[in-house]
Amino acid sequence: MDKIILFHMNQLGDLLFSLPVLKAVREQYPDIKIYSVVRPNLAGLLKSAKLTDKIFIKEKNFFKRIKLIKDIRKENINTAFLFSESPESLITAFCCGIKNRAGFQTSSLNFLLTLKAGKTGVPSLKNNINLAKTAGIDNVKTDYTGIIKAGVQSGKNADKWLADNNLREKDFIIISVGASARRKDKCLKNEVWVETIDKLHEMDKNVVIIGAKWEKEYIKSITVKCKKEPKIYCPENGLEDMAGFIEKAGFFIGIDSGLMHLSASLGIRCIALYGATDPGQIGPQPLEKHIIIKKNTTKDIVSNDIIEQIKNL
Repeated sequence: MDKIILFHMNQLGDLLFSLPVLKAVREQYPDIKIYSVVRPNLAGLLKSAKLTDKIFIKEKNFFKRIKLIKDIRKENINTAFLFSESPESLITAFCCGIKNRAGFQTSSLNFLLTLKAGKTGVPSLKNNINLAKTAGIDNVKTDYTGIIKAGVQSGKNADKWLADNNLREKDFIIISVGASARRKDKCLKNEVWVETIDKLHEMDKNVVIIGAKWEKEYIKSITVKCKKEPKIYCPENGLEDMAGFIEKAGFFIGIDSGLMHLSASLGIRCIALYGATDPGQIGPQPLEKHIIIKKNTTKDIVSNDIIEQIKNL
């Protein structure tokens, strides 16, 4: 094996679940060339890990996908790991002329794979470790903490924002109230967030609500109902600046989401709110460091569930 390419999934949390495998590949084969394929919004974070030699950007545009295939073919790569089960990822790897293609047997086009690993439940680090072992990669770390690094400039941008808003590093709680557009069923009731924020302010806690640019209006619809409006942080520069900001926080509160996993990966302790999904499989890592609140659905979680955990810290 002299070259390997990893096809990562599209969501932030799923990318983080694949990084321990990427790290293990680098440690086991320090002299090979490693490539990664990711969505544009994840490329900066992946680059910060300094584990891959070249990043290919995966875009939805058909003509850019054809160019991607041509660009990968030029590298004469002989091995691919496919964390993604999407048909387009498997077809891309096949069309790139990659001889050895390792992925999950649950993939709909698994006949395009030359090596198939078992998979249980949703995408997770446990499943990715199983894929790695099936492909001969050993000593995969069982959590993602410390692999992603916030950039120097992102840290400076965060420091400026904190100074402009009269906040000190580690002296504020970050809250993520949203989820990706496809996973709104994970969200708490808005009134629970309003009550929680009000109670945190009564406890003299500084609160900042974080989210993506496209979530800002939704976030505002919650914060305007608070007795005292918290600060909102939705960086223009996306996940790289978000990582730099999260690293400055003292604590994270939020639902099972990419931002929760990003916080945990940066070493920030979390109160993680779970409904139907299993924190044992996809909880913040390492699980024992964090506080898990789990009910049948997130709609069953009430403000006091969160506040009592804050009081016990």
